[in-house]
Amino acid sequence: MKFKFYGVRGSIASPGLETVRYGGNTACVFVETGVEAGAENNALLVFDAGTGIRKLGDDMLARRDFSKRNKPDIHIFFSHYHWDHIQGFPFFKPAYRYRQKINLIAAHLREGDARAVLDQMIDPHFPVPGDQLHAQVNVLSLDENCELEIGDAIVSAMPLNHPGGGSAYRVTTAQGSIAYVTDNELVPPDTPRTTLEQWRQFLHGVDYLIHDAMYLENEKEAHLGWGHSILPETLALARDAEVKNLLLFHHAPERTDIELDRLEAQSQAWMKQQGSVCRVLMAKEGDEYQL
Repeated sequence: MKFKFYGVRGSIASPGLETVRYGGNTACVFVETGVEAGAENNALLVFDAGTGIRKLGDDMLARRDFSKRNKPDIHIFFSHYHWDHIQGFPFFKPAYRYRQKINLIAAHLREGDARAVLDQMIDPHFPVPGDQLHAQVNVLSLDENCELEIGDAIVSAMPLNHPGGGSAYRVTTAQGSIAYVTDNELVPPDTPRTTLEQWRQFLHGVDYLIHDAMYLENEKEAHLGWGHSILPETLALARDAEVKNLLLFHHAPERTDIELDRLEAQSQAWMKQQGSVCRVLMAKEGDEYQL
């Protein structure tokens, strides 16, 4: 199993000289299970369709298995339907290909809300309506246990602490596990949908945790209830859940490369002081990891 970051930024795309190394595209992570590309039991999983999904679409169409008549299915999991997590979908080229099947999936949200992904493609906002896409776009649901089996992967979900709700996901295969938890306020001012103890259980021992760490301690008070975590809380969760690797995600749009470098170094030092073997890194657009 491997995964690659195509968008790591939160709220709004932020291209520029000060963000070029970590990337300015909004949330999109690609996960491929199986031993090798094109294996019979592999699964192509996309987490969120922020602006980064445009480049992912280009890369997919360059793959050999997408040149075949029977193209592999694409499963797009949404954390929620705020703009920065859906706005790239109209530029996702596989959606304009005949005989391509794309499954839209979200847990803990109303099934009909998935139409928001296509409804953004209406006049006067976009020239091609969502109902004119050539691909077959379906909406799938998780079972009563909030799980979905795709190929050799089991995807499980947990409710996010975010305005309007949403879902975090954990992907488990024989090769290992990855968790995608963005737009999540670990200690919200009101009653949480998922408590810290529940997060520790859901994420315990995961090989790679991709988690929201949008704000700093001195920014917490001004952003209470906004549905994002502060860096110290995310670090503590990874330590307590015995996570093997933590990838800090959903960077604030104004956070520069130099600031992210500094925060990464500070986070690594803090984890070492705690006696934890958890490796801490900043999520960076283009970086790829393999289990």
